[in-house]
Amino acid sequence: MEYKPAFDGVRALSVVAVVFFHCGVPGAGGGFVGLDMFFVLSGYLITSLLATEYRSGGIQIGRFYARRALRLFPTLLLVLAAYVVLAPVLWPSDDRWLSAALAGFYLYDYALAFWQLPYTVGHTWSLGVEEKFYLLWPLLLPLLLRTQRPIAWLLAAFVAVTAWRYYVAMRWAWPQAYFCFDTRMSGIVLGAIAALSGFKVSRYAVIVASLALAVLVALPSLPTSYQTEAVTLRITLAELAAFVIVCHAAEHAKSTFLASRPMVYIGRLSYGIYLWHFPFALLVRDSQPLWITLGSTIVFSFTMAAICLHLVDVPIKNWRQRAWPLLDPKRRATDAGNRSNVEDAGGEMISTTSGPPYEAAHEASRTHIHHA
Repeated sequence: MEYKPAFDGVRALSVVAVVFFHCGVPGAGGGFVGLDMFFVLSGYLITSLLATEYRSGGIQIGRFYARRALRLFPTLLLVLAAYVVLAPVLWPSDDRWLSAALAGFYLYDYALAFWQLPYTVGHTWSLGVEEKFYLLWPLLLPLLLRTQRPIAWLLAAFVAVTAWRYYVAMRWAWPQAYFCFDTRMSGIVLGAIAALSGFKVSRYAVIVASLALAVLVALPSLPTSYQTEAVTLRITLAELAAFVIVCHAAEHAKSTFLASRPMVYIGRLSYGIYLWHFPFALLVRDSQPLWITLGSTIVFSFTMAAICLHLVDVPIKNWRQRAWPLLDPKRRATDAGNRSNVEDAGGEMISTTSGPPYEAAHEASRTHIHHA
């Protein structure tokens, strides 16, 4: 399939919900569910990429890790460098080196769940969840695709992880259920199911899912209200609704709304917006009126995200596209002969082959995993 701009629209909706939530906008008290949309979308895109690589001869694990690092780490390093420099003035009580180290090594998910830490760069917990998925999935997916019923196994995993999160929420507290990889990978698993199944959704299902997400965003929630309900039922509903939206975006790549130019551009900026907005919002939201908090946070985070996109991410992407084939010319020839790929704005490779990736990937279940 070709590049699907609607996926960038999904990213845009997700990051706007999170920004509104962190700025304390009335009617966005449940905006944290934007992250559940991110998780489902990430599960879909990464599984699509890896299943296609598996079909074409095997997953090059080292290459995958390097590609993820080049896509995600430069902007994160800039944010953490800015934090370390400015923390003594703006957040003097923070242990800046500890916080930066936890964020840089993608450990803030478990750190926030079990330690008393400042939240200044605490939003990087979600990157910790994603990074553990990136680390494990290239190793596990080939094993899954060799089974007769990979989707059934994924459904069982979704139920098991969801049940575990419910247990943790009731046995301990909401932070342990909310922040940790082992309790939050249910959305990623749903995205993988969407990728391997090629699930089709009706227009009615999309309307219901959109309304459900709107209600979930509007309801008062974390960190002060309905904590157990938020990390159990609401997350599950948000994941299921996001599953429908992602399946719709996959089928309708040029959706009038999701694929509109403003939504696509915001989606391209979404990673940078997410990283830059929270420390700034945390700095101003308790001392400034809402309109200043929201307006200044949007201006700052969008500006910094645009700078990072055009001056950091795009040059690195262009260098990678020039240099990468030299690292594996044989693989380049194989890929050129069997399939073509396009890279979406989020840095994910999407196959141009038709049909659910599982159908083709399962045929290649005897191929090897290549370690680059």
